[in-house]
Amino acid sequence: MSKLRITRQYLRWRSGIALSIVLAAAITAMWVAFIGRDTVATRNQNTASMDTLLLSLSEMSMAFQELRMSPASQRGKNSKAHVRRASHAAVEAAQRISLERTLKTFSPEGQSILRRDAMNPLLELEDVLFLAEVAVDPRQNMTDVARAAGMAGDLAMRLLPIFNRIKQAELAAAQEAADTQVTYGIFALVITLLGVGLAARFVHLPMERYVIRAQNEIERNQRKAEAASEAKSMFLATMSHEIRTPLNGVLGLADVLKETQLGTDQKRMVTMIQSSGQALLQLINDVLDLAKIEAGKIDLKYEGFDVQALCQETAELFSGQAAQKGVTLTVHTAPSEAGWFVHSAPQALRQVLANLVGNAVKFTEQGAIELHLEDVAPSHGEERRLRIAVTDDGIGIEPGALERIFGQFEQADSSNTTQFGGTGLGLSIVRRMSEALGGHVRVESSLGEGSEFILELPVGIAQRDVVATPQREVVHFGKRVLVADDNRVNQVVARKILENLGCEVSFAGNGLEAVDRAANWNPDLILMDVRMPMMDGLQATRAIRADTRHAAASVPIVGLSANALAEHREEAAEAGMSGYVEKPVTRLALKTELLRHWPATAQQQENGTWA
Repeated sequence: MSKLRITRQYLRWRSGIALSIVLAAAITAMWVAFIGRDTVATRNQNTASMDTLLLSLSEMSMAFQELRMSPASQRGKNSKAHVRRASHAAVEAAQRISLERTLKTFSPEGQSILRRDAMNPLLELEDVLFLAEVAVDPRQNMTDVARAAGMAGDLAMRLLPIFNRIKQAELAAAQEAADTQVTYGIFALVITLLGVGLAARFVHLPMERYVIRAQNEIERNQRKAEAASEAKSMFLATMSHEIRTPLNGVLGLADVLKETQLGTDQKRMVTMIQSSGQALLQLINDVLDLAKIEAGKIDLKYEGFDVQALCQETAELFSGQAAQKGVTLTVHTAPSEAGWFVHSAPQALRQVLANLVGNAVKFTEQGAIELHLEDVAPSHGEERRLRIAVTDDGIGIEPGALERIFGQFEQADSSNTTQFGGTGLGLSIVRRMSEALGGHVRVESSLGEGSEFILELPVGIAQRDVVATPQREVVHFGKRVLVADDNRVNQVVARKILENLGCEVSFAGNGLEAVDRAANWNPDLILMDVRMPMMDGLQATRAIRADTRHAAASVPIVGLSANALAEHREEAAEAGMSGYVEKPVTRLALKTELLRHWPATAQQQENGTWA
């Protein structure tokens, strides 16, 4: 791409060349056109002057004939008037022609006639005009008038062919100038076309090639980026599955082990195992959430909920950790006429608040943490907005790090990673998730004096639904459950949990075994791991659904997978799965899925985790 880089200086240089070429061509064409136009105009003016002289001499000749024959008659008097008028026009034409700059514009033949020494037509024209003044002078007697008119008439008749010759020479020169003008016009057109051709050849076409090559390079890079993004998503999904698979066993066995007879130290160690596993699971979830946000695949489920209760639940979630530090964690809610039952995406908001409150607890060693909920005064016509602020008395943030902390894998101080732990993903997710909700988050902090993270987001109006209190349900299902999973640890955990729920359990280690076992064992429900050797869970589900000879074709098939993206759920549904549960599977989530298929068997709820 470096070879194709087009700088502003390069664009200006190329554009300057193009404009210079076109401008030079236009100026040259205009200059050529003006020259031809001036030449034609000059020839036309000279021809007009000759026409005036010829007309004046002709009129005076006829008038002189009348005066010579009968100067005292009425016709003679009229002739004098004609002489005066014609001589006046002749004087003006002669004055124009006599100018040196005008003489230079005549054709060579015309100049030779007008500049000759003997019988100069301009000098003889002056004699004609002098005799005309004598002939029309009322003080002259009739004899002198007749004599002057006769002499003037003879001179005029002699000048007529001379000036006519000059006129013909100017007409020929004018025609030649017109022909030259056409040539000049063609020449100007050629120059303009040449200028355009040069601009196109050396500027437009190279620029076009550069732009097309650059665009192709951008498209190739975009395809590479999309392929890299797809590969990253695939990598994250694969790594998520591979990491969650052993984590399933760790958390599941820890949960089963915790229900056995253990000593105090043993219970404490099992609790630590569970806590560490949950921390690792949270890290995996953060990475996946960030990948989903970047890919634009975040799934926001909007519904009505009590935002005040959500804030209280979030605070209670971290109240134990805060109490261990001696830090008070409280929720303050401002009065609201509209109430706190709103329409938004509660799960996304819960995740944002959990990150903010979790950070506040992590970085506060003493003092208090407060969560404030209030309405923002809306402008005219705006929808309702909430402001949720998390204030702490923690270590604070230096001014230079206030914006940096919202970046990926960023913390205000790198030493915090050693002292407090964490990856720096939480606040990046907070900002991205807040923007996805249509809001924004900002921070106000002073180093050593605590911080305040302020979230503002729009919410809709929701009507509170009256929900009946669910009945407590038994945990004994008495069903046959086929578990298809290639991981031995997961099989052990599944057996323990399902047998505790009163189920008879059978296993298949791959998709082929699952298809065969489903046809021969007649299970009531199949828990199908999506990723297995030989035949994956999706293929096995399609095979079971396709074989209508067996009752298994219609039994519920619940997919189990660490792949948490929305497209994975869609693929499972398209393959024929009746449900989809993400790993690690909590005991409550699994039991909820079983109750969804067998609601009549339930009388009691319990909590726990199956990994």
